[in-house]
Amino acid sequence: MRLPPRLLPFVLSLATLAAPAPAARAQTDRLTFPELDWRAIETPHFHIYYPAGAEAWTRDLASRIESVYRDVSRIVGSAPDRRVTVIVEDPYAVPNGFAIPLLDEPVVFFWPTPPEPASGVADSRGWGEMLAVHELTHIAQLTRPSRNPLQRLLTRFSPAKLGPLAVKSPRWLIEGYATYVEGKLTGMGRPHSAWRAAVLREWAREGKLPTYGQLSHDARFEGGSMAYLVGSAYLQWLVDRAGDSSLVHLWRRMSARSDRPFDDAFAGVYGGAPQDLYGRFTAELTGRALDVERAIRSAIAPAADSGAGRVVQALSWRTGSPAVSRDGRFVALTLSPRDEPTRVVVWRTAEPPVDTAAARARERARRLDPEDVPAIEWRPRPREPVATLWPTGGAAYTEPRFLPDGRHLLVIRSTGRGDGAVRPDLFIWDRRTGAVRRITHGGGIQHADPSPDGTWAVADRCVEGICDVVRVDLATGRLTTLAHGAPRVVYDRPRVSPDGRTIAVALQRGGCWRIALLDAAGPSAPRPIGPDDGANRYDPAFFPDGRALALVSDATGIPNVEVMDASTGAVRALTFVTGAALAPEPDSAGGVVYYLRLHAKGLDLNAVPDTVTRTTTLALSPELAPAVRVPPDPPGPFAAGAVPESRAYGIGPRTYRVLPSLVWGAEGKSVGAMLAGLDPVGRLTWVAQGMYGDRGTWRGASAGAAWRGWPPVLSAEGFYVEDHPSAQHGDVSTPLALDADYAGGAARLEWDIDRLTSAYAIAVGGSAGRIDGPARAGAARSLAFAEWRGAFRQTPRTWAIIERISLAGAAGRTAGDGWSRGIATGTLSLRTPRIDIDAEGGYGIVSSGADPFEQFTIGGSRPPLFDPSLLAQRVAMPALPVGVAGGRSMAFWRVTLPRSPLSPYFWSASAGDTPRRWHHVVGVEGAFHTDGLWPVRLPGVRVLGGIGYSLSRPFAHETRAYLSITYRP
Repeated sequence: MRLPPRLLPFVLSLATLAAPAPAARAQTDRLTFPELDWRAIETPHFHIYYPAGAEAWTRDLASRIESVYRDVSRIVGSAPDRRVTVIVEDPYAVPNGFAIPLLDEPVVFFWPTPPEPASGVADSRGWGEMLAVHELTHIAQLTRPSRNPLQRLLTRFSPAKLGPLAVKSPRWLIEGYATYVEGKLTGMGRPHSAWRAAVLREWAREGKLPTYGQLSHDARFEGGSMAYLVGSAYLQWLVDRAGDSSLVHLWRRMSARSDRPFDDAFAGVYGGAPQDLYGRFTAELTGRALDVERAIRSAIAPAADSGAGRVVQALSWRTGSPAVSRDGRFVALTLSPRDEPTRVVVWRTAEPPVDTAAARARERARRLDPEDVPAIEWRPRPREPVATLWPTGGAAYTEPRFLPDGRHLLVIRSTGRGDGAVRPDLFIWDRRTGAVRRITHGGGIQHADPSPDGTWAVADRCVEGICDVVRVDLATGRLTTLAHGAPRVVYDRPRVSPDGRTIAVALQRGGCWRIALLDAAGPSAPRPIGPDDGANRYDPAFFPDGRALALVSDATGIPNVEVMDASTGAVRALTFVTGAALAPEPDSAGGVVYYLRLHAKGLDLNAVPDTVTRTTTLALSPELAPAVRVPPDPPGPFAAGAVPESRAYGIGPRTYRVLPSLVWGAEGKSVGAMLAGLDPVGRLTWVAQGMYGDRGTWRGASAGAAWRGWPPVLSAEGFYVEDHPSAQHGDVSTPLALDADYAGGAARLEWDIDRLTSAYAIAVGGSAGRIDGPARAGAARSLAFAEWRGAFRQTPRTWAIIERISLAGAAGRTAGDGWSRGIATGTLSLRTPRIDIDAEGGYGIVSSGADPFEQFTIGGSRPPLFDPSLLAQRVAMPALPVGVAGGRSMAFWRVTLPRSPLSPYFWSASAGDTPRRWHHVVGVEGAFHTDGLWPVRLPGVRVLGGIGYSLSRPFAHETRAYLSITYRP
């Protein structure tokens, strides 16, 4: 499925300059959290690692993963020749997973939070099973090796060992095929879901299907899903024409001894170019979608009835579930426009007053041009919000629900766990004052609904893959479990009855979603209600009298709104839409049911009278697939085998990586290599590296290790380096005091706290060593240092403002002289709809009488072989030689226009007894930085590349390129 966007370029190339620098980030950059209590399970083909809290979910997965592996390998026609590493972790509290198909170390990530019913992928007997089929299909398909001798040789020496299918396949083929297999092996999933059919049908009916060029990457609404939904349908169409074995034949041609591009391999199997056959496929799909539309219209009586009610508000992109206040005067929902922040809005339910100014303008235009034809009102006038709740620090609020007073609303917002992971929590918003009060802490609350008296709420709480129904005390935040979920028992979107005695909730068990009732007073067994006809029913909401429920049903193969009698379970249809109807909400004052209606640009807010009675059943021929749902046909469940007892993870298994390193800048060039030892979750990593090059650059070797098994990260290293700036390239006079052969060791303790909207780090450390050089012989150098960093994010409406502050201090002795040094830096980042800009500045000063080695020096690359904190006096600018300026104090500033892959910048710095003469550089630069991607055997890496043009003497009008690839444990 989806790989986190900032990691995709890296995984594909293991070298990129496109990723932004993190700070008070909206999503964690980490894939694992080593300080958790990790456990391990081994099966014949898998190493499975997971936090102890995910034991139940992981053991259920492990019991079937070997059976899934056998079936996937059979249908794909190949299997990896290495054990697959499986990592179960949930950094975002969202349903997802992704595969990294390295030939020598295939890795799969499973995020266990289950999907919501309307997603299509939720049509399964269990989320772990569906996820395993999809991701293991990626591994089996994409690790098929090349049979070309030259490609095999190049792959052997490549740092990213990827097979020919991983390199050649377009995204639609990769994701479409895994989705296709998902349907073949489970008889469920997206290929058999009402959701895929709804999207394909509605997009085709509106003439909005992606072109072949958009199939892999489409910037429109749901465009990212088209590779899965349309891609799998296109592959099924190809298989229907050419036979079941045609896909395996395609994989064989793509990996053959004769090297072929994808289009040639495809044409050799299917007898045409992929874009040409795709055109025929979309033509047939559009014809079938129009046949479905005609069938729906003929089934509706009277003919004037659209089956969809009326459009209350025409919207685009993503829209959240509507909520209506108890007096029926207000409706609240979440809006997520494409290029604007997600926010909660409250509208009046009454129709907007007539726009008299617009009416006068139309009348004036009619008088001036009587023959003109006035425009028809083809959509409702935009509504003005009564209140708006904007994101906090970039974290948006969602799922609004009115409390009884109509003034306060329950809302959900993601919060930081502290280690960079996020969890959704419950808040109360006062729409009049704008105040927000937090109710839960680390609650994992997905949806919540208040009681009639407003003192408690019912919610579904999803943690480590298990979704329970809980009761939340709104005064204290205390949680009481009312119904326990399980890996194959999922609860979703509970609602409280008007009398507060009953809870209605969607329950998935046995591969089907049904409506169930629970007692609100305490724990009880769920009581399923309604037809047991194999249809999915979800999104329940009580009518004001509590006697009936509005819900979504796909009984006709199309998600539509139904009304269910709460006592008898009898149902009647309320809508007959061509696409999909979602999230019904009865008007608290009675009369209509609001719901969301899917179209190719997003989700509109619609309303339909609650008195509609549709007795007509809709029978759509399966021959109209994929414009209609292919009925689920699940085979027997994957065989469950015995699962070995888990064991403590400890320091984890060792894997190794050798990668090149490079420093190339104005002072010269150095090249080297790095050997790293890592474990899959990053508990203990070590790095040994060496570099050699021009005498004016960094040369030497170092070895270091980092332990992340505790919240503070402990690291230590030893090193020997040579740095002789007096011998560097360029005509610059550098003090001999900077030349040094430096040997020593260092230790560092750092504690990071990431709260999503703010982040903090505290680091302390020390070092001891000796310096040899022309200005000193065997001089001892020792120091202690401390640093505090903070990052804070605010999001006023459509802007984002990020402040970063760093305060660093050090004290020590060099050649017998004591010294102390302080450095303060700050960055202000603005993100606006029109422009992004980063402004950074800093100032540093060292005590008088300090050894010249400890004074500030501007220019050159930052130290590549040891912790840069040991030489914090070096102000890096690789477009300038080392030592263009120096002295007791330093100041710098920089302005950057963040872009991908290269960002323009203007940099200026000065150093001396007092900063006076400034050195200016303008250029473009790209950077990638990660503290480690341990599952793919990569330690901390920093890639920096760019071009700088000097504006100041003595190097005015000189242009220099620079590139560095350096590593840390």
